[in-house]
Amino acid sequence: MALFDFLKPKWSPGRMTEDDRARQFWLLKRRTSYTAWKRCRDAYAAYVELVERQCKEEPIGKMGPRLLEKEKAAQRELIADGVFEWFDVDQIENWSTNLTKWTQSTYANALRGVALFDQGLALLKVGDRSVFTHTSQGLLEDACNRAYREYEDVFLGGPRGDQSLVFYGKYVPAMKAALQWGAEQVGYGAGGLQPDVADLSAPAIWEETRQVYDPFDKRTKTVIGTRDKWVSQTAHLTDVPSVPLPGEEVFVRTGEACPVFGIYEAQVKDGLMVYMCQGQEAFRYGEPCLQSGAGQAITWKLVWEDKRYLDGVIPSEEADYFPDALTPPNFLHFVGDELDNDWKSDDVVVAHTGEPARYTGRWAAKDDLGGRIYWRQGDLLPMNQGKPTDWVYSGV
Repeated sequence: MALFDFLKPKWSPGRMTEDDRARQFWLLKRRTSYTAWKRCRDAYAAYVELVERQCKEEPIGKMGPRLLEKEKAAQRELIADGVFEWFDVDQIENWSTNLTKWTQSTYANALRGVALFDQGLALLKVGDRSVFTHTSQGLLEDACNRAYREYEDVFLGGPRGDQSLVFYGKYVPAMKAALQWGAEQVGYGAGGLQPDVADLSAPAIWEETRQVYDPFDKRTKTVIGTRDKWVSQTAHLTDVPSVPLPGEEVFVRTGEACPVFGIYEAQVKDGLMVYMCQGQEAFRYGEPCLQSGAGQAITWKLVWEDKRYLDGVIPSEEADYFPDALTPPNFLHFVGDELDNDWKSDDVVVAHTGEPARYTGRWAAKDDLGGRIYWRQGDLLPMNQGKPTDWVYSGV
C-alpha cells in the first residue's frame, strides 16, 4: 500500500456483495455493446416496415366504420338540437380532420431512424465510440431521438400522451403494437450515451424490492430491487465473470471530464457502476437519480476502459448476451382492427391470463411495473414472465 492510500475514497460493501458487483459489471458491458444496440435497431425497424406498408397500400387513411358511424350520429344530434344547420353528414368521412395522408415523406422520416442506427452501428463496430456522445457525431443518440419521436407521436398521440395526434389507416393498430413491443422488449436506446444535461446525479442507486401504488394505472406494483433485477437479468449465465482488476488506478471527481470511455464505480458504500463517455462530465451520486444538482459530489474509479471492436471483431462473449432471439410477433393480425371502443379512463377492466382481451390496446400486468403489452380484442391474454397474472386495460 502506498503512503496515504488509506485517505483515498473507496468503494465499500454494505448490502452489496462481490457477486452483485460482477453481475452489474456484466450487465453494463452488455447494455453498451454492439449486440444490444443492434437489437434496438431491429425492434424499431419492425415498426418502420409497417409504416412502409401503410404508405404504399393505403396512402389516405380513413376512420373505421364503427368510429365513423359514431361521429355521424353525434353530428345528426347536433343538427337536431339546432347547433348546426343541416348538412349531409355522409360527407364527414372526407373531412381533412378525419383523414391521414401517408406520404413518401412520412415513410422517409421514419426510415431516417433506421439509417441513423445503421450508420452508428457501422462506426461502433470498428471501435468508434463517438457515436455515444452528445455531439454532432452522436449518431446513436440521434437514432434514439428519431425512434422515440415516432413512439411519442403514433403510440402516445403526442408529447403529452393526450392523444392530441390521431392517425387513421388500416396499419395503425399494428404500428402501435409494434412500437409498444419494441419499447417493452429493448427500448429504442441501449446504454453508453452521454447525457444531454450537465451536473446530473447518476442513473441509479442501490434499491430494495418494494410495493408502490401507481396512480396512472390505479394499481399497486412491485418495484424490483437492484439485486433481484440483476439476478433475473443474468439468470441464463452458468458463470458470472469477476470484475477485472484495473492495471492502474484512475479516479475522476464529479464535474471533471472523464479521461476515457468505460465503466466507473462510485467510491461510496454500495456505490453502483456507470458507463461514462470520454469528455463527459462525471456524475453526481444520490437521489433523485438523473436530476441536475441532486445527490452529492463524489469520486469515481475507472474499473474498465472500453476498447472493444477496435479490430472490427465482435467479442465471442456477446453470443451469450441475450438467450432469446429478438423475434417480432405477427403484427399483421392487427391490420384493419378498429381502436375505437366504449372504455373510459376511470373504468377498471381486469382480465386474467388465458381470458380473451375485452379491448384492443395496452394491457398492464397487475404485479409488474414494467409488464405491458399491446393486445388484440378477443385474443387470449398471455402469461407475464412465465407466470399467470391479472392484466389491467389502460387504453389504446
